Amino acid sequence: MPATRTGAKPKGTARQLTLTGELASVTPLSSSSKSRSKSSIERSYTDAILPIKPEFTKLIAEREKNHEYRRRRIRDTVTRIWLYTTAPTSAISHVVVTSHPKTPGQVCDPSGLGNDDFDNGEKESKFGYPVLGLYKLKTPLEQKAMKQTYGVSPPQAVVYAPKKMV
Repeated sequence: MPATRTGAKPKGTARQLTLTGELASVTPLSSSSKSRSKSSIERSYTDAILPIKPEFTKLIAEREKNHEYRRRRIRDTVTRIWLYTTAPTSAISHVVVTSHPKTPGQVCDPSGLGNDDFDNGEKESKFGYPVLGLYKLKTPLEQKAMKQTYGVSPPQAVVYAPKKMV
């Protein structure tokens, strides 16, 4: 036999049993309100934050690596890539000035680490972002400050930077 409602249900609420067995009215979160904090951050599509291993940040800083290779394409509007160096560093310490990505066969520069492998199609990466310029931040932007100041968690993949960060 189906349950029957004994009273009017308040609009936008649900009833749920508590641990003590009593009924309580709760307001469910809509799917849009769950992600509201992320979507409310105004993004700059000229700046991307990329996670990168410490050894590759070092190679870029020492100018031994002159392209950053990625499997996925970043928006064409991106002109700067903020390098989020993963653990144990867990901070942004460098910003790369870049341009449109190159595809295998377009780099034609054997001086950079991995360039020949990329040009020959031997890498999983399909896009090479040239390092046209490099800035080192005076003070690295650490993981905690990224979250507290800009609302950005450590990226697992490309994230477009908040406008107030750039």
